[in-house]
This record gives sequence, C-alpha cells and structure tokens, in this order.
Amino acid sequence: MATRSLIAKKNKDSTYTAVYCHFDGYEEGVGKVLREHYLDEAKIDLLLSKGGMSSLAETVEGTEFYTKRGEDLNVYENIQTYGELVEAAKNVGGEFVYVYHNGVWNSHKITW
Repeated sequence: MATRSLIAKKNKDSTYTAVYCHFDGYEEGVGKVLREHYLDEAKIDLLLSKGGMSSLAETVEGTEFYTKRGEDLNVYENIQTYGELVEAAKNVGGEFVYVYHNGVWNSHKITW
C-alpha cells in the first residue's frame, strides 16, 4: 500500500510549488531522503521541475518520475497558502506534506 505525499518548496513570493510522490511518503522514507540528500536549492528546484513521481531516490536521476512513462508533469504551482497546500495533498490521498523553506525541510502529518 502506498503512503502518498506532497514535496514542496516555499517560494520567495510566499507561494508554494509542489509535486506528488506515490510511495514511501512517511518520515523514514521520503522525509529521510529529503533531509539527507536534498539540501541544495538548485537540486530541489530540479526535482520539482520534473513533476510527480512514483518514488523518490537519493538522486534526481534515480527518481522514478511519471514523465518517464509518458504521463503528465503534475506540478502544483502558485499555491497561495499552506492550508491550500494541505488541501492539495488531501485531494490526492496524501498523508504527509514536506516543505523546504529557509534551508530546512519541515513535515506535516495530515489528519483527516
């Protein structure tokens, strides 16, 4: 069974950009990979530009993006508030939201 999540970045204009991740969205999965391997803002921007993914790898190149299978990009852009970001996660059955801001990854477990 999948543990879905959204991976997001808070932009300079206070909006959010996010992508969907289908598998391993829990803290010990996606959370750990983000905190250990995605600390460079350019790498995070590259990850987000590639769109939704089945699973997150330690490298952008190793990540299984849906576009590799010819599917849509599925990037959530210009999300105005954190509440809207959480709602976007709920709409895809997400259980966690990860947000990069000011050099730190923060996580939020979604309650239904």
